[in-house]
Parts: sequence; C-alpha cells; structure tokens
Amino acid sequence: MATSTARARGGLPAWVLSLGPLALIGVLVGLFVALDPIGSLRAVPPVEAISFERVVLHPGEIELHLRNDGPDPVRIAQVLVDDTYWAFEATDHDLGRLETSTVTLDYPWDEGVPLNIALVSSTGTTFEHEIEVAAETPGADAKVFAIYGLLGVYIGVIPVAVGLLWYPALRRASRKALGFFLAFTVGLLVFLLIDTVAEGLELSAQVPAVLNGLALFLAGALGAVLALMALEGALSRKKEGLARAGLAVAYLVAAGIGLHNLGEGLAVGAALAAGEVALGTFLVLGFALHNTTEGLAIVAPLGGESARPKLVHLVALGAIAGVPTIFGAWAGGFAFSPTSASLAFGVAAGAIAQVVWTIGRNMPKGAGLSTGVGALGVFAGLVVMYVTGLFTA
Repeated sequence: MATSTARARGGLPAWVLSLGPLALIGVLVGLFVALDPIGSLRAVPPVEAISFERVVLHPGEIELHLRNDGPDPVRIAQVLVDDTYWAFEATDHDLGRLETSTVTLDYPWDEGVPLNIALVSSTGTTFEHEIEVAAETPGADAKVFAIYGLLGVYIGVIPVAVGLLWYPALRRASRKALGFFLAFTVGLLVFLLIDTVAEGLELSAQVPAVLNGLALFLAGALGAVLALMALEGALSRKKEGLARAGLAVAYLVAAGIGLHNLGEGLAVGAALAAGEVALGTFLVLGFALHNTTEGLAIVAPLGGESARPKLVHLVALGAIAGVPTIFGAWAGGFAFSPTSASLAFGVAAGAIAQVVWTIGRNMPKGAGLSTGVGALGVFAGLVVMYVTGLFTA
C-alpha cells in the first residue's frame, strides 16, 4: 500500500527518489576535484609525509613498508642508513596519497646495534625512523608459528583456566563475600580498561595522520559497546539457563576479557617480532599471575546462582577469554600494524567499559559499589592488578 502510494505521488519508487540527493552530492564532489579551485593556494614546496608502517630485518637485508601519509605525491629519491647513502630497490618510487611501497636494502646490519634510517624525497624532505635494537624478524615458518601459539596458551588460556577453579569456593561464599568479589571483578576490569585505553592511545598516535588513529580507536570502542549491548539482549532471551543473570554476565565478562587479551597478544607478538622482549621464566610467570585473576572475574557473577552451570559453559567461558591471546600473538608477530592494532584496542576498551557497566547495575542489593564492601572490593582489584602487572613490566 505504501509503495503504491509513493509511485502514485512521484511516479517512481521511493528508493529511486532517495538516490537523487546522493547523485547530486557525487556530481558536486567530482566537479570540485576536477576543477581544483583552491589548487593555486597550495603551499610550495608540496606537503609531503611518509609513515613507516613496518620494518622487517633479515640477515644482510632491511625491508621497509611505507605509506604516503600526506596530501601530495612523494617520490623516494635516496635512502640513508646511519648517515650513509645506500642503494635500494622499491616496488614504487612514486607514491600518491595513501599509496604504499616496499623498499629493500642489502645492508649488513649488526644484531643488538641501533639503526637510523632516513628517506629523502625528490624535494629534499627527510623522513627518519629509528630502530633501537636491531634483531632479525622471525619468519612465518611452522616453528615460529608454534612458538607464538604456545606463548598465547601460556599467558592467556592456562591462567584463565586456573582462575576458573575459584568457582567452587565462590559457590560456598556468603552474600556479603559475593558482593566483595563482584566489586573485586569491577576493580580488575577498571584496571584493564585503563591499561587498554593507554595502549590504544599510544598506538593511535603511530597511525598515519590521514587514517586518523584516534577516530579508529573511538569507533572501535563505540562498536564494541553496541555489539555487547546486542549480545546482552540476545543472551537474556536465550533458553537453557542463559536467561539467568549470572551466566549472561559471565559470558559478557569473558567476551570483554577476551578482546583485551587479543590486544595483549598483539602487543606481545609485535614486541617479539621486533626483538624487544626476552621470553624468560620470570616473564611467563608474571603474565600467569596477572591473567589468573581474570578467571576469577569471569566466575564471580556465577557464585550467587543456585544452579551449577554445565561444564560446557565453563569451557566456553575459558575459551572466549583465553584463546584470543593466541590469535593476537600470531597477528602481532606476522602482520602487526599500528592501524589495525589501534582499532583492536578500541574494541577491547569499549567491551570492557560495557562489561563494567553491566556488572555495576547487577550488583546484589546492599553490596553495591557505593557500600564499604563494594569500595573495598574495587580497591583490592586495582591493587592486585597493579602488583601482578609489575611482573610483566
């Protein structure tokens, strides 16, 4: 009926008429680009910018992955390494706006020694990149793939699984104690939120300016909040016990922690690929202590439930929270980029913020965050995460 009315009034379907303004906007944009009325106002020399998205070191070779980060084309004319001009090959010497190129140099770099790399454009503009400690970039072979995977298991899957073992003790805890542990969970998550936001903002500053890393971070955070709100609604309607508030909140906590651990895996994998992290027993122990508390955060909402959740739910909760660390380590080690990492940390920050809000409004009566028990729990969670985090610094 509505469609026929639209046809009767305009002679065309409503969706066709709605395309008119979009077509007009497209024509105006095309004319502006073609005529370039402000071209004569452009600064001379042109505004040039190049970002180093990734640097790969192989024995006797340096590989630079570059992107034009400015409004004007850039021609790569020369490359210097430690103030010495060096012969190079490039997949593309002339980079238009947002275009990428890979520059390769046969250079006998020494492991553990810093490197200063500078690109010189055809206009004489210099772009520098500093490598603090030169180390070979691990190749994408089966052995390295397995090592990164095991690292994700050690710092993500196993600690979270161990933390889930607190569930039997929580079932026997008093109502007041459960309120404390829920507040403790909020403290843990608030610390993770602060850590994630700090990491995300630091990474967004490394994103090429034209890609707007801060906007990517904020868009990821907002998208995560909306996605978890939709997930919360779906869980509340799902059968087989998921309608219970405790289990639904546990899944939300696991999802938020899983996204944070994805970012953690990204950071660790990228640091290993750059040779900046030594994998020792002390480091693995530190991550284990830090992430074991995440398992407690997941099962804390289940302590007040009368019915024991099925084993499959506990396995799923542990997998949702821990397994993303493995994928993060792989992505960070083999395909890290500040752009994608900034978006990933934004998603993690938004997810954790939404989970904190969900837990806060589901606190038991008389044991909310504004009570003495609640405030003590939040403070204890912050302190525990800070102290255990010192082992991974």
